[in-house]
Parts: sequence; structure tokens; C-alpha cells
Amino acid sequence: MLSDAKRFGFVEIKIVSPTHKHESLSQQLSELLKIKDVQVIATESNDLTLNTIGRAAASALLKDLRDNQTIAISWGRGLEATVVNTHSETLSGLKVTQLMGSLSSVSTSVSAEELGRNLAKNLNAQFIPFLSPIVVNSIKVRDSLLEEESIAKSLQLARGAHVALVGIGSTGSSSSEMVFSEFKINKADREELFSNYAGDVAARFYKKDGSPLSAAMDSRVIGLTLEEIKNIPRVIGVASGAEKVAGVVGAANAGLIDTLIVDLACANSVVKSLQPSAVKSA
Repeated sequence: MLSDAKRFGFVEIKIVSPTHKHESLSQQLSELLKIKDVQVIATESNDLTLNTIGRAAASALLKDLRDNQTIAISWGRGLEATVVNTHSETLSGLKVTQLMGSLSSVSTSVSAEELGRNLAKNLNAQFIPFLSPIVVNSIKVRDSLLEEESIAKSLQLARGAHVALVGIGSTGSSSSEMVFSEFKINKADREELFSNYAGDVAARFYKKDGSPLSAAMDSRVIGLTLEEIKNIPRVIGVASGAEKVAGVVGAANAGLIDTLIVDLACANSVVKSLQPSAVKSA
């Protein structure tokens, strides 16, 4: 029967290698960043880094996910890999929504709306879209949009989420540059902001100490604030690459992340930045 199902294309068998957690480096990073659950994932030679990170993040999401819970998601390629690797048919009553509106400058496949829709499909969950741009021209426009019933309900649902999936952006990252460009800030102000900028989560930018980068920028964003994201009971953060070091450190200082999933390159760079003499080749 299985052979016939395979032959007619009803069944596809895939061999998926288990993710390998670097235990000692994970513990070291946990202590340095004061994040209880840190998973430094070593990439197998036959696997792409993002896919390996995505499988680890998917496993972390499903581990404590329960019936009737709500998941809120941001955007990015790390989360795209997470969504691709997230599947469950045993949970019921799940809801998925966005932490933020839509970004015009990013690929549709990695937008919060598309990732939320695909995650809901993979979990047989209900998707509640967040039909709004992420960045608007003024506080007046933002306040007007926040009065829209559908947007207000989506925001309220996101605030009450049981778990959030976030990609961690960082200074020096091309993806963060794209988000920053949405604000259309003049050159002088941009240079001043960049001198203090460390990272971003869900289009909320922060300094190395975790404090918000700019009240003016935040006043134009449609989405959860850093404090509101922090208040979600379980926030899973995903970062890959050595260039994400400042963003990861800033997110940790802000107390945003409960579970951190990173690759070896990112982990080693974080350790080097915080404890230079302690870095060892992994």
C-alpha cells in the first residue's frame, strides 16, 4: 500500500537529519546574554545554514505549543525557513497573526503577511491578517489607521499572543537597511541614528542597551512596540550570520527574547564582542 501511494505521488518520504546543538557554546551564550534558552545550531555539511536554523526554530515553536494558542510572527528569511519546517496536524484551535504591518521594500515571500498565512496553513490554524503598511508618513496617519476596527482587532490579538516568532535585524544587515529605508529619513538624521543603532525586531529599532532608537520613528510604525513584544509569554528569536551580533546583543539587553536560535558564526561573533578572550574555535 505504501509503495502504491509513493508511486502515485500521494506520499513523499524525506530523510531529515537531526539538528546538532553546540552545547558548550549555547551555555556560554546563555550566561553572557542572560537568556535562559539559547540554541547554537551547527550546520551539517549537506544542509544550508538557514534551513538548519529554521528546523531548530520550528522544533522550539512546536515543543510547548498547545491547543487554542495564538502565534504572532514578524518577517525575514530565517522565519521563512522556520515556517517551511513547521508542520503539525495534532493541534486544534490555533490562530496566527502578524506583529506588524506589511513592508513594501521586501520580497512578498518573507513578509509577515505571507509567512503568517503559510504558517497557519502548515498548522491547520486560522490566519488573521494585519492589513496595513508597517510605516506611515505621520503620527496623524498612524492614529487614523489605528482607529480602523480590523487593524485594532489584529493588534489586540497580537498583544494577547502566547508565542511570537521574530527575526532579529542588525546594523550592517541588508534586510535591516531595507526596513530603515521605509522611513525615508534625511541624510543628516540618518547618520545620527545610525551612530546609535544596534538592531531591530518587527520594524522597531533599538540601541545596544536595548532602549528604543527613536521615538519619532516609532510614532510612524503600525505594529506592536518593543515593550508589547517583550510582554508576550514566549518570544523565539532567530538570527544567522556574524553580522547579526549587535542586533542579538541589543535584543538581549532589551529582554525581548526567551528562546534564541543562532548559528555558529553569529554565536562566535557575540561571544567575541562580549568576552574577547573567551572565544575558541568551534
